[in-house]
Amino acid sequence: MKEIKAFIRKRKSEEVVDALEAIGIDRMTLIDVMGVGSTDPNQSQFSVRIAERYAEFAKLVLVCKKEEVSQIVEVIREKAHTGIKGDGMIYVSDVEQAIHIRTGRTGRDALLSGDEPRTS
Repeated sequence: MKEIKAFIRKRKSEEVVDALEAIGIDRMTLIDVMGVGSTDPNQSQFSVRIAERYAEFAKLVLVCKKEEVSQIVEVIREKAHTGIKGDGMIYVSDVEQAIHIRTGRTGRDALLSGDEPRTS
């Protein structure tokens, strides 16, 4: 199993989520975050409180099967791309274990909803 974390422009998040749902990826977490780093000055805001320039981003997190990674990454990259500096980043990491709290399913089976048959 793999975890995909993508930091994307907030205004592109709906388009990314819709595209992921269109390929059957419907379980993800989307969180509002602030990014500090190299961005387009016209897309940044200034906050006196934190005395840094920041841009509003969305953090998208999902866990998937290894064989789904390439397609998911390409969908995110394509839909989040604007061509402007600061479009974001995608990270892919290994997931050692997953446990579904309600059903007790583990591993790849934990990625299934309660109504789907087990894969193993």
